[in-house]
Amino acid sequence: MFSSTNIRSSDSFLSKSSSASPQIVHKQKQWIFRKIIELFLSFNIDRKETDDNTQQHAKLVLRAFFIYMIFVTNVLIVAFLSQSKHKFFITNAFEYHIIDAQFSVKSTWLERNVQSNPYKNARNKYGDAFMIDFNRIATIDDIWQFMNQTIGNVFYRSHIWQSNPNVASQRSIRWVLDHFLMIGVIRMRQVRVKAEKCNIPKSYSDEIADCYPAYLSNKKDVDPFGPIKFRDNNEINMKQAWQYMPANITGMDSHTGQYGTYDGSGYVADLAQYDRTNKRFTNDLKELEKFHWLDKATRAVFVDIITYNPSVNLFSYIKLIFEMPPTGGIFPSYKIENEQLFRYVNSSKYVLIGCEIIIVTFTIAFLFIEIVKVIELRWKIFLDIWNWIDIILLIILILMIIANIRRVLIINSTLHGRMSIYISTFDDLTIRLLRLQSLFDILCTLLTSISIIRILKYCDFAVTLVRIKATVQRCFGDLIGFLVMFVAIMIAYAQFGNLALGQQAQAFSTVGKAFVALFRTVLGDFDYEAISDASPIIGPLFFFFYIFSMVFILFNMVLAIIVDSYEELGHEHRDIINRMSIDVTPFLKHSIRKFFQWLRLWKKVKVIVQFIISAEDSFNSKTVANLLQELKYSSTSSLYDELRRAFAHDLTKLIPKEDFVAFLKYASDDKDRQRDALQSLFSGNIPLLNSNEQQEWSERARNLCTIQQWSQLRYRIARSEELFDLIEGKIDYIIRTSENLLQNVTSSLERSDNEQ
Repeated sequence: MFSSTNIRSSDSFLSKSSSASPQIVHKQKQWIFRKIIELFLSFNIDRKETDDNTQQHAKLVLRAFFIYMIFVTNVLIVAFLSQSKHKFFITNAFEYHIIDAQFSVKSTWLERNVQSNPYKNARNKYGDAFMIDFNRIATIDDIWQFMNQTIGNVFYRSHIWQSNPNVASQRSIRWVLDHFLMIGVIRMRQVRVKAEKCNIPKSYSDEIADCYPAYLSNKKDVDPFGPIKFRDNNEINMKQAWQYMPANITGMDSHTGQYGTYDGSGYVADLAQYDRTNKRFTNDLKELEKFHWLDKATRAVFVDIITYNPSVNLFSYIKLIFEMPPTGGIFPSYKIENEQLFRYVNSSKYVLIGCEIIIVTFTIAFLFIEIVKVIELRWKIFLDIWNWIDIILLIILILMIIANIRRVLIINSTLHGRMSIYISTFDDLTIRLLRLQSLFDILCTLLTSISIIRILKYCDFAVTLVRIKATVQRCFGDLIGFLVMFVAIMIAYAQFGNLALGQQAQAFSTVGKAFVALFRTVLGDFDYEAISDASPIIGPLFFFFYIFSMVFILFNMVLAIIVDSYEELGHEHRDIINRMSIDVTPFLKHSIRKFFQWLRLWKKVKVIVQFIISAEDSFNSKTVANLLQELKYSSTSSLYDELRRAFAHDLTKLIPKEDFVAFLKYASDDKDRQRDALQSLFSGNIPLLNSNEQQEWSERARNLCTIQQWSQLRYRIARSEELFDLIEGKIDYIIRTSENLLQNVTSSLERSDNEQ
């Protein structure tokens, strides 16, 4: 019976414990979730529940500051590891071998007359006159000479290494400049326009049939041209070069040049495709030149080359551009990009991966905080500039994560396929990866800049930074109003400069370039000779009038607005800085004391601190707080209040003993002078009209009272102010004494509790 009862009771206990265990687990999950939310909300220093508690607010600000500095440190590490010091040297090497390399000019007149007098030794005597570089290309023949000589010498007339003699040529590894592997082949791509009827007088139309406009998307040519339209085109090896290919097939992106914006479509010629030899490269160039692949319908030619340097693990993308506007001439430009696509292969890969994981964690925290702030503030979130910065920072972080994940997935999925050093066609996949990596680098640069600027949000404990923030906030409206006026005047000057100087001066050839040139002029970067040569009369007048009105007047107005706001905050509106700043000194002192007490080293540290303080006293130094304590009862109220406002945030500043004594003497003498002046006024020895109060006396005051009555009233008011100051000092002394007694009692109770 007894045993059965025990069995039933144990069963009931087990049933209760089993029913209670899910509740305990649920409470534990709630507790963990609550802690996670509190950790996320610790980033938000604008929480209202801490506004009344100064110490709690200081604790929150410092904690958010140090946590955010961990994020900034990881961002800087990722930005540093993503860059390479070798990028500049690679760019410099290609510029030396491609851009600055000279090649001979192809001239029919020279070839025809070089064997006859007086041109028999012309090429030997004037060889430099027939040599140009990339930047001096001016004709279509120069483009073919550049491709055949400069590009051919660098990329197809260098050493070829084969791992096996039996390997075919298309499986060969081609080394460029001894250290670079050429990825794929060289691609030439051109964009063309359709011929249209000329808008010219009828008398000219008999001789001029067609005109070729500037490049626009609705005027580009998409039809086959050249020998591909002939029936007998068997001798053409590069048939795809004469047929139009859209951007989704070419895999190229759009380009904005000096004279237009060109999309990724066009007519593509992959040189030496499937046979990366010098002979095939030369034959392809000769075929394109023979059948006039470039003519007056061409508006831009792009040459794309990809290389890889295994020694420094960098991919290089060389893009050469030849623009041919309808005004005539050829305007070359180039762009060399060096990117590190394989980022997780060196010794620092674990550091980089760890930092990126931490950044992803912070991104999740920032996203959660922004969601909470949107729920709480709704549309009011857009009224604060820091909220805008937080949103921009969050967007950049998300885009960086997406770009990096996509790049890694593409590399891992195609590393052993199309992306190979043996590829014998143009590698548009590497172009996509370089585009993603370039986007990642740009976002990383923006993230680094914005994250460093965002540190100012957590620096409310630094008085100097708080004053700068308050100055910007105070003059922001005035600066916006001035900016509108400044931009309007700049646009007017830019329009005038374009109309008056645009035909001769390149800096004023368009309104946009003129605006940039005028803005650089404000900063002191200008070319006065070019302006004067463009128009000897209007140019100098325009320049000097612009300098006088913009630099000497408007630019100094900006400085005046900022300086005026800064001085107002320092004198009249110091309470704004007091509201914005946070005094973290008491919290730091309490935290340091608690930390050393936990280590049981507080008594030793206290002795060391007292020794340091006594050592400072031995150097005859006093603090501002000591000076204010002495002046509390020995100086006038106006002098005391002025000093207290001036040193409100720097009471611990040291003052030499000589200056301390001299200041006390000056305060005592100033108080004596004011007392003597009042007594003299009261006794009538000095007429009021001869004293400092002459400005305060008027005809109306004389009708109300006599001069003697007025002086007596002033003396009584001054005595009343002194009595009130004395009473205030005594009350302050009583309050401080009470606080000290309370602290002593509290500390004694704490020590007794610790001893027990």
